[in-house]
Amino acid sequence: MTTVNVLKKLSMAAAGAAVIALGTVGTAQAATFNFSFSNVDGAVNGNVGGTIQLPDGDGTFAATSVVITSLPDGLGLTAPLAPSSIIQNVFSVVAGQINLAGTQFVGLINPSTALALNTTIVPVGTFLDALNGASLGATGVQDIDSSTLTFTSASAAAVPEPASVIGILGLGAFGVTSLRKRKQATAVKA
Repeated sequence: MTTVNVLKKLSMAAAGAAVIALGTVGTAQAATFNFSFSNVDGAVNGNVGGTIQLPDGDGTFAATSVVITSLPDGLGLTAPLAPSSIIQNVFSVVAGQINLAGTQFVGLINPSTALALNTTIVPVGTFLDALNGASLGATGVQDIDSSTLTFTSASAAAVPEPASVIGILGLGAFGVTSLRKRKQATAVKA
């Protein structure tokens, strides 16, 4: 194997190692939580469950995603469902767990169906149901005091930041340029 080929392989290995190292730096974390609540005050028996995505860490955040993954058949809806219009969106995370006291969420799935998690907008706490006029949730799965509402940490998934991707592409371009210059220099010497 010629010296040029050895240098080429070493520079490619070094560039690959640098790309791997850069891939672990500068990533934002998205924390995923599960939620669930049961019927206490509503007309449809059963449980509602789903997932919430928030920025990683402790603090007060707006969810980037709330998806209902399970619900009773009696509601006449099919999971998965995600609210298309958000009215209230505050999640408090303390020690890596969602804190019920600092959490309030209301989202409309369609003009007559809403999901509420510990809402303070109207005194109905947690529900999934067609609003049905003045009942504000009594026709579906409802827990006025949010007494059955639980949040559990599901995972933390790495989400690459745009700056990291640009850095990796820049490093690759640098490696290709260096390789070309070495190849030209070697050709001139020969």
